[in-house]
Amino acid sequence: MHFIVNHLPIRADADWPEMARRFGDFAAGLKVSRPGVTSALLLRAGEEEAIVIVGYADLATLKDVSSNVAAPWFAENIRPYLSGPAARSVGEMLAGFA
Repeated sequence: MHFIVNHLPIRADADWPEMARRFGDFAAGLKVSRPGVTSALLLRAGEEEAIVIVGYADLATLKDVSSNVAAPWFAENIRPYLSGPAARSVGEMLAGFA
């Protein structure tokens, strides 16, 4: 399994419920259309910080979905809430469960 973790600086005036609704709709669609996506989470880490964690069955699925599906969706639906650049990490799960 592989994961993408995005730390997102969020504008002070962001509409958190709307952002959560958009992400929830997107995640529900991924669950149906992309079985290689194993998890999709939006966390509120503070008043002005969110964390997005997305799990993938394999690296090929991660590359495909993140480039062709998630990136355009993110640009339209989440980027307007950002107060600065996102910090993105990608890694392979070595131990634990998801």
